[in-house]
Amino acid sequence: MNKKSVFLTATWEYLAMLNYPVPEEILLPYLPGGTQIDTWNGQAMVSVVGFLFNNTKVFGLNWPFHTHFEEVNLRFYIKHFDGEKWKRGVAFISEIVPKPAIAMIANKLYNEHYSYQPMKHAVSIQDDQLRVQYDWKYKKQWQSLSVTTTKNSSPS
Repeated sequence: MNKKSVFLTATWEYLAMLNYPVPEEILLPYLPGGTQIDTWNGQAMVSVVGFLFNNTKVFGLNWPFHTHFEEVNLRFYIKHFDGEKWKRGVAFISEIVPKPAIAMIANKLYNEHYSYQPMKHAVSIQDDQLRVQYDWKYKKQWQSLSVTTTKNSSPS
């Protein structure tokens, strides 16, 4: 495949994720056609996810001032039966980025749910602890997602 035919490439770094159960009915307005809510242990789950986009390229090209930025999104989990097997994915309720051009292009060309908000992040590593925080300003107030973990965490 020609690299220039790929719309977006990037490295995701310092992922912070908060998962929690919600009643399925609140997700139904956001459910894409032809999909079902994918549950975990019988519960619909939503996730708030923060991460850094690094080395971002659009159609293989760096856009000045748009190669390194934060994103925080709210998503839930879906599945689609293709006639042979179930395929799993995510549906986004909201995606926040600090660059107005990204939000505009994603919304206009790809019918996404992006919004532009001022954002900042902090990453600190001390001894065996890693702390990651993502902040975004909404209605003149700062909101945040923060995670502290051991530097060498592993799945439980």
